[in-house]
This record gives sequence, structure tokens and C-alpha cells, in this order.
Amino acid sequence: MLSDTWAAPIPLLSSHHRYLHLAILFAALPFFYSYYNEQRRIASFSVEQALVVAWDKVITQPTVVFRKAVVGFNCNVDLIVPGTQLLEDLNATVQTDSDRETLGSVQELSEAFAHFFARGAAAERFMDDEDTFQTVIKHAEASPKAQYHIGGNAALMAERIASAFPRTEAYLVGPIGPRSNALLHPSIKRTNSTRIVKDEVHVIMEYKQGEIMDEYVAPASSRFITSHDMFSGSTVVIEMFFKAISQIKPDLVILTGVHLLQFQQKEMRLEKLRMLKRNVLQVDPKTPIHLELGSMGDAVYIKDVLERIIPHVDSLGLNEQELAFISHVAGGPHTNEYPVQAGTVHVHKVVEMLHWLLRTYGRDRSSGGDSKRAGYRLQRIHFHCLTYHVVVSVGTDWSNLAAGLAAGARLAGRMACSLTDHRGVDQSDLLEVRTAHTLLLDKHLDKKYTFEPHSPIASWMRDDVVFIYTPVLVCKIPTKTVGVDDAISTTGLLYSQFYKFDSNIHW
Repeated sequence: MLSDTWAAPIPLLSSHHRYLHLAILFAALPFFYSYYNEQRRIASFSVEQALVVAWDKVITQPTVVFRKAVVGFNCNVDLIVPGTQLLEDLNATVQTDSDRETLGSVQELSEAFAHFFARGAAAERFMDDEDTFQTVIKHAEASPKAQYHIGGNAALMAERIASAFPRTEAYLVGPIGPRSNALLHPSIKRTNSTRIVKDEVHVIMEYKQGEIMDEYVAPASSRFITSHDMFSGSTVVIEMFFKAISQIKPDLVILTGVHLLQFQQKEMRLEKLRMLKRNVLQVDPKTPIHLELGSMGDAVYIKDVLERIIPHVDSLGLNEQELAFISHVAGGPHTNEYPVQAGTVHVHKVVEMLHWLLRTYGRDRSSGGDSKRAGYRLQRIHFHCLTYHVVVSVGTDWSNLAAGLAAGARLAGRMACSLTDHRGVDQSDLLEVRTAHTLLLDKHLDKKYTFEPHSPIASWMRDDVVFIYTPVLVCKIPTKTVGVDDAISTTGLLYSQFYKFDSNIHW
């Protein structure tokens, strides 16, 4: 038999309490209604829209922002034209596709263009003969579709800082001519010591995915760049760059244009690499140095850059061509991946190459570690390709890396499609995800990834190396491809945070 306590009546609420409960209920109704509508709205998103929302949640401002950034040392005017049309105007015939370190004729230009066109890969090659280059410029300028933009990795990265990160002052050191000076963002600080009378011009030969040239079909939209620079890699400009660093005392240094030295005589470029290394070593270790690589085709030169410069910077930005070439010439993993076909480098292979690069040429924090690496600084690498991005880091000096990765990924497709406001445009019409639903991230750890648009970012550790991965929204019909890599790297870098905790720095 139940006790009396179980049968006791439940006391009724007073009218005061009933009104209070009803008031709370009615007050909460708008919240629950709003939450329900928000969840229903999110559930109705396309894959592309869900991806952007997920990135937005991850992107947070760094606690401490970079106040002053010195960027150098290449600047030019980009003359952008349809590549296949330019070759037709030059009466060039494509007899074969063949890469070479430098170009000496229109025929060699057409063969090198075809080589990378067939692979959908970006590349840059120096034109040895000035008269031939002037002929190319003349025909490019006559194109009805010719466009002039600011160019050069350093100028493009300074431009991105000035336009998107107003709290950071950008100081650009490079050969600035009349037209490039007019094209630069007005807030970019520039020095008169590197002004030149006539702009250096790069001819940007763009092409679209699916475009046909003779027997070749472009598997992806990209560009081929040819130039005949005289000043970007000059001793004077390099000296002015490091002089600016000592005078301005920035809290961020961005070094790029190093790839342009490969076109100089071997003895001269080696001496300039020695000069670069000497000056880099004199930069305050508490000031991070980011090196942005560019397209290189000289195996001896890229090996020199790898051994003399890369270990002594704190951060590195590069794409699939540059990473695969480095691994190829230095005996890293998957050496047969170079030259890269468009979109064919599997994530787990890139992860393996990045792990090798950071463990071989990056900072060694372990006690009793490799004595050769005792003075190395490299701790962060930002890798970007068309369909995905990866950031890897070691140590504690760099933070807020996932925010930087997401911000760079969010920008990539929008910039290629020339979108200014991602919230005001239907992303599904212009952008798309080109990633497998399931893929292998790290073969060594047997770590797999399943694509989930509401949670696209994956992170994991291998040894003492942190990896962060995200797929990217690809522009279906890009309006431009040049400068996107530089903008991605700059965005990821400016969202990152650098603070050197340890004061015991050994050189």
C-alpha cells in the first residue's frame, strides 16, 4: 500500500506565480522563434552557403594585430591579356609543349605556354631577349581586352594589407614607376629611393578552364607570366628594403620577389642570396619574417633558396607547383609529382611533403636536437592550391591559425570571381566545392576526412607538427587568377598572431 506522502495533493500555484511563469514563457517565445527560424534557415543553405557560414564562425580577429609591415621587393605593372589570342596575334605556332628556365624567342614562349596550359598550372618565365619582349608587349597592348593592374608579389601583398587591414600600415619597397605609383592604394607608404622613370611590365597570359589551343585543352583556369625585369632583383632595391626595416622597425616583414633572382647570372644571384641571408639574420628575432615564394624553374637555384633562405624565415607561403618542385629537387617525398597536373596532388601527399619540409628545414625545439637546425626559424607554412588549403606549424609562437586559414579560403573563390560582398550574392551560382566526400588526410596516421559543409575544417597533430585543412570554394568562371595567391597568403598572415614566448634564441 502506498504511503500517504505519495497521495498528498500537489499544491496549486498562486495567481502571482502563474502570471510570473506565463510572463517568462511569453518573454522567451521570441528567442525560441528566432532560434527555430535560424536553424531552419541554416538547414536550407546550399553546400556553398553553409561552408561560408562555417568559416565566418571560425574567423576571429587576433588579440594583437600587426601595426607596421614592411613589404618588398618586387613591384611592376601587370598587363593582362587572353593568352591564346596573344599567341595568335604574334603568329606563333605550337609545335610541341616544352618548359625551359628562360625564353629567347616567341616560339619558345608559345612552347612554354603550351606546357603549363596543358596542365592548368601557373608559371612565370623570364624573357632573355629585350627586343622580343618589347614585341610581346606591343601586341599585348594592342589587344582590345588588355587590362592594366598593379603587379609584383610585394606590391600585391601591400595592396591587400592597405585595402583589407586598415589597422596595419603597409610600407612598400620596390621599383615603383609612374603607372604603378598611380595604381597603388593611396594609403601604402612608399620610398622615393626606389622610384624608376619607366615601369617594369609583366605580361599576364590568362586562360580559362576548357579553353582549346591546337591539340591542348586547359584542365583549369590559370595564367602564364613572362617578364624582363631589370630592377626588382637589383642590389639597390634589396639594400633599400633592409634599410627600411632598420629605420621603420616594423612588427612584420614580408619578403618576396626572391624567385626573380633565378634569371640572373649564377655568380650574381648567389652573391645576392648571400646578401639576403646576411640581412635576414640581422632582423630582430622577435619580428616575424614571412617569405612568399613565386614560380621557379631552375633546380639549382631553388635548392640554394631552400638551404640559404627558407630556414631563416618564420613563415612561408607557397602553392602546389612550388612545393612539388622543392620536394623534387631536394629528395623529399613524392618526387614524381613534379610537374603538377591541375588538381591532381592528393592531400595526403601534400601533407607528407609539408611535414618533411618543416621537419627538415624548420625550427627544432627539442633538447639535444639536430645541431644543424639550432638557428633555424621556420615554424609556419601556408599552402594553397585551387581546391584546398593547409596550414602547418610547430611551436607556440604562431596562433589564431585556423582563423587565418578560413579567411584565406573564404577569399579565394570570391576574388577569382570578383565578388565584393559574399553575403549579398548567391554563392551557389558562382562558386562550387571540388573535393571528394571522403579523402585521406594523413597516410602515416591513417587519418581520413569526411566533408561536412557545416564543419569543414579538420586539424590534427603528427609528432610536434600541427596541421589544419579546409576545402575551398572554386570560382566556376574566374574573371582573374593573377594575384589571388598573394591575397590568400596576406589574409592568412594578417589574421594570424605572432608572439615569441622564449627569449633564449640561439644563432
